[in-house]
Amino acid sequence: MENALKILALETTDAQGSVALCVGGEILTSRRLETERRSAQTLAPTIRETLAEFGWAPRDVDAVAVAVGPGSFTGLRVGVATAKMFAWAVGAKIIGVDALEAVASEIERLPNGDAAGTVSVGIDAQRGDAAVRRFWIEPGKAPLPLDAYYRVTSVKKWFAEENRREFVGNFDCVKNADSARFLDSEVFIEKAKSSAASNAYFCGPSLDRWRNKGGENIETQFVDSAFWAPTAAGVARVAWRRAEAGDFDDVWAILPVYSRLAAAEERAKEKETNRNAK
Repeated sequence: MENALKILALETTDAQGSVALCVGGEILTSRRLETERRSAQTLAPTIRETLAEFGWAPRDVDAVAVAVGPGSFTGLRVGVATAKMFAWAVGAKIIGVDALEAVASEIERLPNGDAAGTVSVGIDAQRGDAAVRRFWIEPGKAPLPLDAYYRVTSVKKWFAEENRREFVGNFDCVKNADSARFLDSEVFIEKAKSSAASNAYFCGPSLDRWRNKGGENIETQFVDSAFWAPTAAGVARVAWRRAEAGDFDDVWAILPVYSRLAAAEERAKEKETNRNAK
C-alpha cells in the first residue's frame, strides 16, 4: 500500500466531530473531537495529532475529504474552511461528501437480520424539521442513493405511517441515480419494491429525541443506534469510492450545504416573494 491514495477525512456536521485517516480504502483511525470545546478550537490540533500518530506529514495527504452537509451553520463552516485551507496549502485534492451518505456508508447491518432494505437517513434541520434522503443498503455494497438530493420535511410527517410509502416505496429516481452497478435497473427496482414494506428503516443522529414522534411501532423501524451519527470514517469510505472513479471537487468552488436558510434569510425571502406577488 506504499503508493495507495492517502485521505484525511473531516466530519463536523454532528455535535461531536471526528477526524479519520484512510489508505487504499482501509480506515487507519477515526478520532472524535473533544466535546468540552468547540470544533473551531479542537479540529486543527486533532488533525495535527492524528497525522503525527501515523507518521504522516501534511504533504503526505493526497486528498482531503469533508462532510459538506446538510447540517448546521457553524459546524459546516469550520469543517469546510479547514479542509479547503489544508488542501490548498499542501496541494492535495478535495472531495465534498454528503453527510447523509456518510451515515449510510457506516451501516453494517439492518434490524431483524434483513439482508437488504431501504434506509431513510435524517439530520436535524431545526424548527421541528429534518433533512432526509433514502438509500438502498445491501451487504458488501456501497449504499445506493434513491434520491438525487435531500429534502426537508417535518419530523412528524417523516415518521407518519400514511406518508412512509412516499419516503421508502418510490424507486423511480433510481433510473436517474447511481444505478450503473446494477446490470438492469428495472430488475433492481422491482426487487427493492418487493422488500420496501417490511425492510424499510430510519436512521440519523437526532433519532434519540425524535423517536417519540413516530408512534407505537416506529421503534422496530430504527437502524441500530451505533450507526446513527455521521463519522469521519463514513466520510472517508464515500471519498475513497469517488477517488477511485477520479471524481474530485474544485477546492475553490466547494461550499457548505446548509439544511435550510437561516431564520432571517427565510423571512427576507418570504417578504420578497410577497412583494413580487403583489
